[in-house]
Amino acid sequence: MKKNHVTLTIGAILVIIFGFMLLTYQVRHTEVAIRETITGSAYNIDEGFKFRFPWPINEIHKFDKRIQNSEWKFATTSTKEGKPILVKVFATWQISDALQFFKSFDGDLADANSKLKDNVRSAQQTVIGEYTFEQIVNTNPDLLKLTEIENKIREKASESTDKSGIEIKMVGIKRLGLTASVTTAVFGRMKAERQARIEEVTADGEKEAKMLMAEADLKANEILAKAQAQAKVLRGEAEAASAKYYKEFEKNPELANFLFNLNALEGSLKENATLILDPNTPPFNLLTQPNKASKE
Repeated sequence: MKKNHVTLTIGAILVIIFGFMLLTYQVRHTEVAIRETITGSAYNIDEGFKFRFPWPINEIHKFDKRIQNSEWKFATTSTKEGKPILVKVFATWQISDALQFFKSFDGDLADANSKLKDNVRSAQQTVIGEYTFEQIVNTNPDLLKLTEIENKIREKASESTDKSGIEIKMVGIKRLGLTASVTTAVFGRMKAERQARIEEVTADGEKEAKMLMAEADLKANEILAKAQAQAKVLRGEAEAASAKYYKEFEKNPELANFLFNLNALEGSLKENATLILDPNTPPFNLLTQPNKASKE
């Protein structure tokens, strides 16, 4: 009896668990879901634990609502002037309306990705055809319009996908390619632009060097002129002083001779030396004439 009781208890628990699993379901925060009834009607369901009737009365369809990334191969696109370029784009998107997504693609992500690809490619052809080649391929970032082009492609493609329960978050140009003929023309243009830039920089450098040399020459001339003027002033002062003393010496030749001999004597006595000379030898005769000078 005890063994049968345990078996019945386990069986009852399993039935309860199975019934709970059959009559409940969970929509996680990373999912969107719809409930389809036996009559063919369907509606969106919020996330969380829900109760349901078992199939075929109710059928639950869940979809991943996390952001998806789609990337496609190169596609040839013509610019405004008709130049062909190869463009590889990508798009990030997510399911914004589960019911519309289910009705549009029957819940098939591969079908949704294919439809998205067609919409993005169509928008790509239209938008890029409005821009020139230089606005797409250029070494000067100020002339490029890639960000503007990407935003316009996203807006254009969203006009169709929004009705299908898909929200395009971003469209980006991953890579650009050029055909052989266009590549040759582009490299030629880039080479010419680089050469022109080199010549411009060289010309600016030479111009600046000439300006610096002119400034240096002007400054040197100013310094030289100032030095010459100062030397002229000093020379004039010296000549004036010399003329003054010369006039005095002309009036008193003996005084001039006295000062000359005194200066020579001062130079001789600076050195620590012993001299044996005639006392009457100039300028040492001055040493024996102090009284005479004082009498005069």
